[in-house]
Amino acid sequence: MAIEKWDIDYNFLKDAYRGTGGFLDGSYLVRFPKESDEKYINRKKLAINPNVVKKVVNSISGHIFKTAPVRKIESKFYEQFCENTDRKGTDIDEKMKQILIQTMIYGTLFIIVDKPRLKAKTKLDEIRNNIFPYIAIRKPTHLHNFETDEYGNLEFIQFKETTKDNKVFYRTFDKNNWYLSQDDQLKSIIDSGEHKLGVVPVIPFVLQDIDDEELFEPPFILEIAYMQKDLYNAISELRSILRDNTFPVLTYPIKDETEAQKLQNTEVLLSTQNGLFYNPEAGAKPEYIAPPADPANQLLNYVDWLIRQIFKQVNLNFSGSNESGISKEYDYQEFTKMLANFSQALENLEYKIANLLGLWLGEEFNGYIEYNKKYTIMDAKETVQMVLEVLDRPDIPPILQNEIWKKITRIIFNDTYDEKELQALESAIDSREDWEIKMRSEGVL
Repeated sequence: MAIEKWDIDYNFLKDAYRGTGGFLDGSYLVRFPKESDEKYINRKKLAINPNVVKKVVNSISGHIFKTAPVRKIESKFYEQFCENTDRKGTDIDEKMKQILIQTMIYGTLFIIVDKPRLKAKTKLDEIRNNIFPYIAIRKPTHLHNFETDEYGNLEFIQFKETTKDNKVFYRTFDKNNWYLSQDDQLKSIIDSGEHKLGVVPVIPFVLQDIDDEELFEPPFILEIAYMQKDLYNAISELRSILRDNTFPVLTYPIKDETEAQKLQNTEVLLSTQNGLFYNPEAGAKPEYIAPPADPANQLLNYVDWLIRQIFKQVNLNFSGSNESGISKEYDYQEFTKMLANFSQALENLEYKIANLLGLWLGEEFNGYIEYNKKYTIMDAKETVQMVLEVLDRPDIPPILQNEIWKKITRIIFNDTYDEKELQALESAIDSREDWEIKMRSEGVL
């Protein structure tokens, strides 16, 4: 199937998240009309990049993996895989977090579940030589060709890859074979073999499957990455105005053009070292005037508006903004719904990976995987105040008081304690309730 080449600059999206490329060397700055080479070079050196894309992406991934996924695994092979998913020692939680972040950047990832080509006589030899299935990741830029059946399942997929010494080769998988070749028609094969899985061992992964007929989706960060570029330029323009026009301008009266030419030859410059010549109609003296602040204020307002729009784009503006209570609540609900959808997508992906691992090893996967899908991101001060008011009521039963104290504990210590420590605090609260019940039953309280 011919691949529709979207006009997406994936290198730019990677730069937007990492703060590299044009954000690092200043080449993403749009040059002013008639701007001198020297001034443009200096402006690039002084450019500031407030990396809001990274803040958004890391905030989302941080919320999703704040609580570790629950895994109750019976299959020993999957437990082994969870400790080393990629032959580099990356555990399953870290690998799934990497997949989430990269999918937000690229829109689609292709997860290859593969096995080393080494052969072993026994299972023990496989373990000793670490001949075990692993996952590898390919990006949309690698995808060269693919074909699906009428239900959207892959018949084959082909990636175009480049070696470290810039040699191009093609990696192809179908339902029973794999190929490495120098051409996409498999006429010049470098290596090949059978996997006999009966399915293509590649999982196309997207966070939100909008169109079943499309193999991949637009990147999550696409719009906010370009907003960040606009913000990057706006801050540079604001700094240029502040640098060039903040300080007062010296106005100097002259008699005629001859005197003006004479003064210009002394290299009087405009900007922070500036002077402005004028011909007074009726006597004058040198003095300083201050440029108007309107242009800087307009840019400052635009920078503030841009930042708010970026966070609004991903429903992250429910805290610390001037939006109405109803608007904040809507954004809050939309954000938590998005987190739950992303968690569900990751959970589905992990099940697919586990089943492919089982096919490679000739075993059926048995186990339970669940990602957290309940998110509460409320204003801590308002929430604590609300629950304390409830605690003041004399008719609250002890068991409900305990649950409220657990809620307060999680709000206060959520950022400093991990899940295990939070559960220990909750156990301590429950122990207090058991102690009070015992004391009451014995007539002590």
